[in-house]
Amino acid sequence: MPKFFRPVPELNDEERQRGLGNMTRQAISAAGADGLASGGFLASFALILGASNFHIGIMTAIPFVMQPLQLIAVLAIERLRLRKAVAVTAYFFAYATWIPIALLPFLVDVPNPTAVALMLVLIALRGVSNAFVNASWNGWLRDLVPQDLMGKFFAQRLRVATIAAAVSGLIAALYIDWWKTSGPSDEIFAYSYAMLFGSVVLGFGAVGFMARMPEPQMIVPAGQRPSVFSSLGAPFRDRNFRQLIKFLFLWNFVAQLAVPFFTVYMLTKLDMALTWVVGLGVLSQLANVLFLRVWGPFVDRFGSKVVLSLSSSLYFLVILGWTFTTLPEKHSFTVPLLVALHMLMGVASAGINIATTTIRMKMAPQAQAMTYLTAASLAANLGAGVSPLLGGAFADFFSVRHLEIAVQWVDPVRTIGFPAVFLTGFDFLFVIAFVLGLFTLGVLAGIREEGEAESAIVMDELASQTRQNLRVLTSVPGLSFVANFPVESLRRLPPIPGLDVAVGVTSYQLSSTIKAAVEGLNYGQLRAGQLTEHVRQSVERAADAVEQIGKQGAEVATGATEGAMWAAVDVAMEVGRVAEEAMQGTMQALAKTATDPLDALRGATHGVIQGASEAGLHVGNAVRHAVKAAREVAADLGVSEQQAGQAAAQAAVESAAQLGKEVETEVVDAVLHELMDDIDTRSAEKTANDDRSKGAERPPDA
Repeated sequence: MPKFFRPVPELNDEERQRGLGNMTRQAISAAGADGLASGGFLASFALILGASNFHIGIMTAIPFVMQPLQLIAVLAIERLRLRKAVAVTAYFFAYATWIPIALLPFLVDVPNPTAVALMLVLIALRGVSNAFVNASWNGWLRDLVPQDLMGKFFAQRLRVATIAAAVSGLIAALYIDWWKTSGPSDEIFAYSYAMLFGSVVLGFGAVGFMARMPEPQMIVPAGQRPSVFSSLGAPFRDRNFRQLIKFLFLWNFVAQLAVPFFTVYMLTKLDMALTWVVGLGVLSQLANVLFLRVWGPFVDRFGSKVVLSLSSSLYFLVILGWTFTTLPEKHSFTVPLLVALHMLMGVASAGINIATTTIRMKMAPQAQAMTYLTAASLAANLGAGVSPLLGGAFADFFSVRHLEIAVQWVDPVRTIGFPAVFLTGFDFLFVIAFVLGLFTLGVLAGIREEGEAESAIVMDELASQTRQNLRVLTSVPGLSFVANFPVESLRRLPPIPGLDVAVGVTSYQLSSTIKAAVEGLNYGQLRAGQLTEHVRQSVERAADAVEQIGKQGAEVATGATEGAMWAAVDVAMEVGRVAEEAMQGTMQALAKTATDPLDALRGATHGVIQGASEAGLHVGNAVRHAVKAAREVAADLGVSEQQAGQAAAQAAVESAAQLGKEVETEVVDAVLHELMDDIDTRSAEKTANDDRSKGAERPPDA
């Protein structure tokens, strides 16, 4: 067996960081390939081949229906205990199947039922390969990614992958539209060339990056090793995980009942060009990217379940919103409504993707991670596999039927009427999916997650951040009244599931845009001490909005200093000064609360290092000034300078250990340098004091 296929008994930090880097590169390459062979692109290709709505449903369902083969994969992996070897081999064959699919127009005249049948068979073969990939991949990731960084890491990974998919999909759509008007042959061949490029260059590139990831050796459960069938049954005997399995099945069933047909609906019912369809998809992906930076930290702070609940309720509301895009035909608000729905769908998808990934990994015991995650994956795929088949059949059934509820005003002169409700074809799918989604939220409520928070707390945090973002308008003449807008009043809305989330995230995104624009004008003009005051005021407002600040003060401190370091990228200030003033402002604010001072110092230092590292700033310089600032605010916190310096130094070293050997070395050197400077300063002061004391005791000259 090749050496790179062999598991590693114990990973060091450098190997783990290198593996995480390759995992991110794999996601980028795979997302770029999928942008050229999935979603609206694949649906449009299938329609040209001659596919019907029912065929589209089958095409969507096949990859999910094949997932029960994961059981066979689990048996093989448990025996071989070589997850990487299984995953990489199956991954290669999965991308190889796109090559004959792309060549179909060269082999068979289209549109042609034979071409559609061959495409479905090849997609089924791809589904078989993906079943083996998923069974080995999930447990591999569970052991490779540190649990306390799952939310942030997977959010970052999803963010860059979404950008890659959006870019490749948009370029492909523009290429197809160009081919229609200027291409040398039929439109279908443009799809073929794009799919060949995606599978050979990007798809096989993703396989290469996966092959470079190290695999931690599988952990053997303590005591007598259970039988394979006993291991497979363990997730279903675990009452709490069984509830999660039930939710994943229902959620995917509801989502895939309607969502796969959005593209077909826009191409056929709304008669939109492919560029428009893909462009709206890109808009959704951009919203997804923006909110991954919100949902990722929220998952780490408040738990996966609450983020999943809020995101799912918004998702189902968006599905219902599609019924209003025609009344019963296109209207003047169709396009604006589609834009809003795609943006909100991106926001909801971001939360759902990160929360479903993290909650199953957190709830799966490490020694049984593969079987637990396989059970969760099977449930999700079974729901997603059955649903499109029903959805395609329902769409064809309801396409020749409609439900209309009209409102009329009749007087002696005229009759005025308009349809209050008009459902036909896909509209029925959207309504059915929304109603079933409400039942799904009830199942989610029965899951218990350690450390979970209430939905109201997360919505309060969104409102708090929105208020903070709007505070920057106090510096803009004529707009200061907006800063005092009662954000909380937006939540006094009709009790429609998802509506409060839609309003909350829209307000947050709008306020973030305003903040970025105004701060771009203000930050470059900050004088010494002003940043300290800005941070102090922001932290005070955050502390007022957070219940039990004594328990969450360290998290508030981390968020404040991390955000300040990110802002340093656009601020005309030296990184050390930003770190120092952010520490001072944060500590001055938290000194007035019940937060443990040393915990707050550790949290603030952690934020400085994380923010500086993520923003590409000089971490060592930031650390030196953070430790210096910690000693300077010691008196305000009621601790000694030595205690404050040691707390900040310890937190700096612990945080740096998670960022790789190079950063850790840089931070340790900076901490030692700062502490040695402090010792030298104290020694010099002591020597000077001793000299003065001796001078005072020396008798005057005779």
